Amino acid sequence: MERLAAHAGIPVDEVSAEVFEEIAPEGVLHQGVLLEAGPVPEVTLADLVAPATRGAWLVALDGVEDPQNLGAILRVADAAGAAGALLPERRVAPLSPAAGRASAGAIEHLPIARVTNLTRALRALQAQGFWVHGATPDATLDLYETPDRLFDRRLVLVLGAEGRGLRPGVRAVVDTLYRIPMRGQVASLNVASAAAVVLFEWARRDRLSL
Repeated sequence: MERLAAHAGIPVDEVSAEVFEEIAPEGVLHQGVLLEAGPVPEVTLADLVAPATRGAWLVALDGVEDPQNLGAILRVADAAGAAGALLPERRVAPLSPAAGRASAGAIEHLPIARVTNLTRALRALQAQGFWVHGATPDATLDLYETPDRLFDRRLVLVLGAEGRGLRPGVRAVVDTLYRIPMRGQVASLNVASAAAVVLFEWARRDRLSL
């Protein structure tokens, strides 16, 4: 580990166990190693839309304030092949160590842009040829029955907070709303699980259309 750190130009300090416990953040499972890092780098909305390629999917979050859910969604987005994530400046969990752990490192790889007004940002994306999709349990359209023609552009998936869902102003901007069909007794999925279902359905359709 020390050789890897040296190769990357990262200085290493060895301290006693007593000192280590004093400087380690409370509640962190550190396994005897801590890395001091700067904030997660963020990009602009223009940076996210620069790759004008089919399948350049984005994920936008509206009111997802749980860091575990935020991290899990970013992990799913990266795994499914999304090009980036769109986060409002308010009503979203911070890019904290908890979110980073839940993302399994995806937070360091998936480009993330902050926007002041999510509705305005979604409209700007629509003007650049994006379809804005949303998943909600009360939608009449079934995800798996949605016509392929609604997936033939660059896409944005908007996810709302559990329980509250998408805010009315954001929901009004969405081009297509669909639900994930449920066969059991529960009415909905955890927001990160819903993100996985939708994004990997996008990935499946994208592969079939190649």
